[in-house]
Amino acid sequence: MSSMERVLVLGSTGYVGTRLVASLLKHGFAVRASYRTPESLEHRPWVVHPLARTDVLDLSSLKEACANCSAAFYLVHSMYGGSRFAETDREAAQNMIEASEDTNLKRIIYLGGLGDEQSRLSKHLRSRAEVRKILHSGSVPATTLRAAMILGAGSVSFEIMRHLVERLPAMVTPKWVRTKSQPISISNVLRYLVGVLEHPETANHVYDIGGPEVVSYLDLMKIYAQEARLTKRLVIPMPILTPKLSSYWISLITPISSSVARPLVDGLKNEAICQNESIREIIPQRLLSSREAIRLSLRQIDQELAGTAKHIGPLDSQPEWRQAADPEWARGFFYAQRSTIIDASPTQVWNMIIRVLGSRGWSYGSILWPLRGYLDEIAGGQGMRTSTGKISQLLPGSAIDCWRVVKAFPETHLQLYSRMRSPAKIALDLLLKQIEQYNTKVTLRIRYAPCGLPGFLMWHSLNPFRRYVMEAMLGAIMAQLRNAREE
Repeated sequence: MSSMERVLVLGSTGYVGTRLVASLLKHGFAVRASYRTPESLEHRPWVVHPLARTDVLDLSSLKEACANCSAAFYLVHSMYGGSRFAETDREAAQNMIEASEDTNLKRIIYLGGLGDEQSRLSKHLRSRAEVRKILHSGSVPATTLRAAMILGAGSVSFEIMRHLVERLPAMVTPKWVRTKSQPISISNVLRYLVGVLEHPETANHVYDIGGPEVVSYLDLMKIYAQEARLTKRLVIPMPILTPKLSSYWISLITPISSSVARPLVDGLKNEAICQNESIREIIPQRLLSSREAIRLSLRQIDQELAGTAKHIGPLDSQPEWRQAADPEWARGFFYAQRSTIIDASPTQVWNMIIRVLGSRGWSYGSILWPLRGYLDEIAGGQGMRTSTGKISQLLPGSAIDCWRVVKAFPETHLQLYSRMRSPAKIALDLLLKQIEQYNTKVTLRIRYAPCGLPGFLMWHSLNPFRRYVMEAMLGAIMAQLRNAREE
């Protein structure tokens, strides 16, 4: 297919769709992205490109979206559509057949679920299989890629695993954690999707796509714990846990609701192992192992907090990394933020921040900080080190109390990274923004990536005090400004 011909992506605001649109644009394809509501477009890096407001249950809007397109990616499924999801999926697929034929679409590419259709599939995998059959029943050539668990930050199944492993040093698990599957990294999925578009001989075929190894969900949890540098997790089997009870258990332990978890848990009882892997010969690529994909997904958090992440274009983000458009529960770390307006210019505020931090550390809690540093030294850490340099010497790598300077952009942004021993990785940002000629908005932001259950417990145990302490830290800067004016 020529890159000049337009490609429609239905389901472009989902996990795979968001990343697929970016990948297609990078490969030079003209893309039309569909969406249902304007809110769903928030934080998408490609919103400046042609869009089509589409409801797949509304045939007329679907025809408008397909018009003047040569191919369409069908990434639509009503996983969270309630008890009638199968009927909804069926109607949407039938509409797609009619719309594609009426608008002379040349190809349909569908991403479905992997499972042995001769076995007793879960309701949602059966619905995926039915959609595939409907899409292949029309006159427009269709290609289906069937995938098991997709590995990458932001993927629901990946985030369930992340939260379970990080929060529970010991867990009671249902028997589905031992089901065998062939997970695949999101990078490899995208390469296959784009590759199918580039290879017309894949039309009217069904391919299984998976990673280079067959593992269980339990194996993945163990690998995740190792890559996240967590202690070995104790897993106690409990075969009486039904999928329904498992989904409630997941919603209790993780921020993911039972309505989202239930269809995924239902599907985990079915083995998901590739049978037809002939696509590897048509679209050769290096397949990431489960360990490599998990390591790549975790690297973003370390780099963001440590300030070593590279500045890249909005379409060049690593697919395994969390995207701004992903749900809140996919962030991997907690945020806390407080702001205040100060009657001073950004230059004055910046100089005072350096004076407060660079010479004697935070004025607020001056007894507590050295005590915390002393305890850190006892635990084998570096303790407290205070910089006495001038503003020109406050450079990345400088020490301020228990923090290391990561970024120092005068009058705009100071980022610090905690050096103390802690069950979490902690970054602190001070952001300055001039809002009037002599007023500055100062924002104090904490990003906190817990390491295991102790990190989660520490974050939540500090909830009653965090707001007070952050406001007091901002107050210290304001107090120093007032004192400087009175001198």
